[in-house]
Amino acid sequence: MKKCMCCMRDYSESGGACPICGYSEEQMRIDAENNAEALKPETILKGRFILGRVLDMSDFSIIYIAWDALLSRRVVIREYFPLGISERDTGSGQIRSGSAQDQLKFEKGCDMFEEENKILSRSQDIPELINVYRTFREKGTIYSVSQYIEGYTLQDYLDMKGGDLSQEKRLALFRRIVDIIGTLHERGIVHLNLAPENIYMDDDGKLTIIDFGAAKRAVYELRDEDLRIFDDRYSAPEVLLGGQIGPAADMYSLGTIYYQMVTGKYPPKSISRVKKHVGLKVSDAAAAPVIDLLTNPDLTARPGSVSQLKKAVGWR
Repeated sequence: MKKCMCCMRDYSESGGACPICGYSEEQMRIDAENNAEALKPETILKGRFILGRVLDMSDFSIIYIAWDALLSRRVVIREYFPLGISERDTGSGQIRSGSAQDQLKFEKGCDMFEEENKILSRSQDIPELINVYRTFREKGTIYSVSQYIEGYTLQDYLDMKGGDLSQEKRLALFRRIVDIIGTLHERGIVHLNLAPENIYMDDDGKLTIIDFGAAKRAVYELRDEDLRIFDDRYSAPEVLLGGQIGPAADMYSLGTIYYQMVTGKYPPKSISRVKKHVGLKVSDAAAAPVIDLLTNPDLTARPGSVSQLKKAVGWR
C-alpha cells in the first residue's frame, strides 16, 4: 500500500495516481519543484508526522498536510520559516539564520510562534476555534500541529453564493462571525489576521477560525522590507504601519469582510485610506453604518470591542 501525499489516504501501488483524489507521483514531483523551499513530501518529523504536499507558503511559514502515524489521522503542520532572516539547508532540511542579528530575530519570532499556539491550545473549549494539538522544535525551527478541517472558506462560499445571499442571510452570517470574535476577545485573544480565507465553513453551518496573526506581526516588525505576511485589504492600518494593537484591529477586519459580503468586491487596501479617516461606503442601508464605523482607519474612532459595536448600531 502507498499513502497519497495529497489526501493522506492509502491506495494500491499498482495505480499511477490516487484513486480517491487523483494525485499522482508526477504531480508530487512537480509540486516539490515549485515549492523548492519546502520540505520534501514523505519527510518524517518527530518520528510520527509524515509530511504531504504544501497547502500554502508565505514569507512567514510553510503549511503542509500531514499524517499523524501515532493517532492515525490527518493533521495540518505549520513550519515557522521567515524568509529574509533564515534559509534551509537543502541536504538536511535544517533551517538556519545568517548573522547573529538575524538569529536573534529568528529566535524571537520562534518564541512568539510558540506562545501564540500555546494560547490557542489552552482555548480548545471554544468550538469555533481551530484545534491546535501541540508545538515542537526540530530542524532548527518550530512547528505547530493542528486539526485538518473539512469544508471550504468563507471566500469560497462568497464566490459560490455571494450574489444569491439576501440581506438577512448576509447579516445573520456576519453576526455569527462577530460573536465568535467577541468570545475570543473576552479570552484576551486578538486574531490580527482576519480575512475570508481564514474563516472555514462546512455544510452543517459550523464556522472555524484559523491562521492567527500575533506571531506574524512580531516577525513583520522585525523586518525592514515588505513581507507577504498580511493581506492589506483586510488588515487594519495600525497592524501594517505600527502602533497600538488590540481588539480594534479585528473590528476593522470584520468591517472589510462585511463590505465584501455586501458588495461582492474586495475592499481597498487600508493603508491607501489612512489620510481619509472615513469608513467604506455601501448602498445597503442596513449594512452601511456598521461598515462605515468598523472600517474607519482611525482606531480611536472605531469600536474597541464587539459590545461597543452592538451598542453603537443597536444590535442586541
